[in-house]
Amino acid sequence: MQNRLETGLGWVNHEQAMPELFRHAGLDVAFSPNVLEGQREKILSILPDPASRRIPYRTSVLKAKRQRLVLRLPTSDIDIAGGSFVVKLFPLRSPISRVRHRKYARREFLNLLAAQMRGMPTPEVLAFFQRRRLCLVAGSGLLIEDLRAYRDIASLSEQTDYPTAANSALPALTRLYELGINHVDARDENILIAPGSIDGTDYRVIDWQYASFWPSPRADWLLEHLAAHFIRMSPVSDEVQRNLLSQWMPELHRAANHCLSIGAFAARVRRLLNVRPSTRARMRLQPAV
Repeated sequence: MQNRLETGLGWVNHEQAMPELFRHAGLDVAFSPNVLEGQREKILSILPDPASRRIPYRTSVLKAKRQRLVLRLPTSDIDIAGGSFVVKLFPLRSPISRVRHRKYARREFLNLLAAQMRGMPTPEVLAFFQRRRLCLVAGSGLLIEDLRAYRDIASLSEQTDYPTAANSALPALTRLYELGINHVDARDENILIAPGSIDGTDYRVIDWQYASFWPSPRADWLLEHLAAHFIRMSPVSDEVQRNLLSQWMPELHRAANHCLSIGAFAARVRRLLNVRPSTRARMRLQPAV
């Protein structure tokens, strides 16, 4: 199997680290190494059909898109992750998506495990599961910890101005940079802050489907991409973006102890803001010089 993305730059994926899959009630299931033997039967009992868009009884819909469902499952008696769970489902409709099924829940499951191994705060991931039909994967899913008490940067900004709320994202972005992780979409909606964490140091980063990992930490040019994407995806307001560039970006530069001067760093971020790269381009990052 391939173990590097096609960038020529050394970004690593973790396809080779997939835990063993086993069959249960028509599903292929893999558990996180953190799940104990005694917890597995209870987890298996709550897994929904990942190939169906039918909403299971007593679940709450958190997000619904063409090929993605995010649901909150009823509280169970599973003694892990607080007993509250979110399931992320990818019902795959088109033949192309079924052939390319590895890029959905499977990749996110492996990326979550890899991020945790590097020391990145993420939701606890419990299981990956998929359903096959006629030898093709018709749907896949993830069971993860429910972070219902956490609030993302976007919702925190409802209580204050956006640049102040954005300061809570600094620890998460700095950590991604220090660990050499290209999250691909580290925006305000994907950085969740724990209750009572005023400075943002107690956080979780979600939505790991497209992430990749640099073999060594502190790829210095990665921070400018993280900064540019966060600013680009902030509320569309010239005033907000000016404040982020003039106030927030120097704070990120200082928190990361970046090797470039703030002037050189700011110039690179501004150049990156002039383009709107696709998801594929963000997966294939290169130094912005």
